[in-house]
Amino acid sequence: MKVFTQIENVKQYPAIYMALGTFDGIHVGHQKIIARTVKQAKTRNGNSAVFTFSNHPLNVIDADRRPPLIITNQEKINLIAGLGVDMLFNVPFSAELLQLNPECFIEKIITNINLKHVTVGANFTYGYKGAGNTESLTLAGTKHNFAVDVVGMVDVEGIVVSSTVIRQLVAEGDVRQAAKLLGRPVAISGKTSKGDQRGRTLGFPTANFIIEPELLIPADGVYAVHVYDETGTKRNGVANIGNNPTFDHQTHRVEVHILDFDSVVYGQQFEIQFIDRMRGEIAFSNVEQLKVQMQADIEFARKQYF
Repeated sequence: MKVFTQIENVKQYPAIYMALGTFDGIHVGHQKIIARTVKQAKTRNGNSAVFTFSNHPLNVIDADRRPPLIITNQEKINLIAGLGVDMLFNVPFSAELLQLNPECFIEKIITNINLKHVTVGANFTYGYKGAGNTESLTLAGTKHNFAVDVVGMVDVEGIVVSSTVIRQLVAEGDVRQAAKLLGRPVAISGKTSKGDQRGRTLGFPTANFIIEPELLIPADGVYAVHVYDETGTKRNGVANIGNNPTFDHQTHRVEVHILDFDSVVYGQQFEIQFIDRMRGEIAFSNVEQLKVQMQADIEFARKQYF
């Protein structure tokens, strides 16, 4: 997949079939739009493309309302590549783009790209203050000689799929339902760091993870997880997210006890895939109660999930 970080002149590529959207999270609705684009391009011997933004538009529009990221920009690139796309326009949303009215936005694209076909979701908007919609896009297509395909919203078990709903589910700890809407497990990646090693003294060594602050983190609690290292090796684990209320002066953290594994892993990159939330965070009156609960959590995870 060729990746462009600006709207470049790529007139040498004929017949571009393009999916347009923010595609925040690449959930099952986004996957449907992109898959249709890829299929149309292959059927008509064209080039499939995705046009999206490398940052969330609210970073520029109103940073105070910027939502946490479901995935990193690199993960977004990897997921789009995995869908068989030929070209990705992964463009930073800027103050300049913000000021473009719908017609100017489309003209900027068609000036640089041989646009043959555009696929968008039913709730797609574009241009200054989101003034453009699927109706104006269809009219623009008639004017500039490209077809427009509008894909309806996707429903999963009675829930209309959207990035907003997924964020809400993850924030509530319902990673099982969120995974159904994403089409894959809820996951976060990060490097391990040396913590206070309290888990090791309790008999349950944990790896503490440094997570990018703008990423969406599941609700505080204890989760059954799969942990993947840099080689792709999968291990089972139990993750705790929270402030460790049993101990004083703790910071919010993500830590994982990897089952049947006792190697030092400081500074390594891992991906944590959340299977299910087993319980919420609990403040215990003493360390012994905590140890009993930790053992119970591990035994439950082994029996229920692994």
